[in-house]
Amino acid sequence: MRTSTREKTGFIIKFIILVIFAITCIYPLIWLVLNSFKTNDQLFENPWGLPKSFDIKNYIVAITEGNIGTYFINSVIIAVSAVLVTVVLSSMASYAISRMEWKYSKVMLNVFLLGMMIPVYATIIPLFSIFNRIGILNTHLSVIIPHIAFGFPMAIFILTGFFQTIPRDIEEAAVMDGCSIFRIFFRIIMPISKPSVVTVAVVVFIGVWNDLLMPQIFLTDATKMTLPVGLNSFKGMYSTDYVSMIAAVVLTVIPSVIIYIVLHKNIMEGMVAGAVKG
Repeated sequence: MRTSTREKTGFIIKFIILVIFAITCIYPLIWLVLNSFKTNDQLFENPWGLPKSFDIKNYIVAITEGNIGTYFINSVIIAVSAVLVTVVLSSMASYAISRMEWKYSKVMLNVFLLGMMIPVYATIIPLFSIFNRIGILNTHLSVIIPHIAFGFPMAIFILTGFFQTIPRDIEEAAVMDGCSIFRIFFRIIMPISKPSVVTVAVVVFIGVWNDLLMPQIFLTDATKMTLPVGLNSFKGMYSTDYVSMIAAVVLTVIPSVIIYIVLHKNIMEGMVAGAVKG
């Protein structure tokens, strides 16, 4: 009875702590959403209360007058392109490193992982010079390429760890059935590796979606800017229209939140599977 009581007490304490932690994490987002439907007068009058009506006027202002819609589309183009290329190329490289027998596989893995030690800020000036010379400065490509390069080391680290846990009997059976290496990779290995692939895709997407540094440096045309840069300029243009700024912030945050909520189980499975071996 004593042990049972202690276990119940410990469970209740842990549950309460986790609930408090969850509320602490979730409440700022709820506060943003609620205040995005208020007027400035309502916000100043009671910033912690509920809005009197759920009017989408602030979102319309953010999308039309603040050009948040254009910035949103640009962010989607850049993020999706970077994610697709990173996932496809890193999964192929990881498969070659972890599943194929060749002399320099471990050396190549270490070379890729060294990229995790290179800070982004140390590459800005060289990248700016290179992009300017080859004529892709002020294009989406100048933002996509660096994100692919910096997403590679993390992606290969996760995927190689997962690929090494896959039994080789699966591939041997596929070879006996006459499957080519490309068919084995795309029809067998990739479906099995869904949790790790989703993890890589989500991590890369969130990193690209929230990036402010590269778009602000490599892009000069306002019509090509991404959401973080547009949000920064929106802040300067509407410095007194706080509720419209809050609506713009909500539009920026919602895609990342939705993606994580939908795919959080795959993310957890992928992170654990990728940490088994490395």
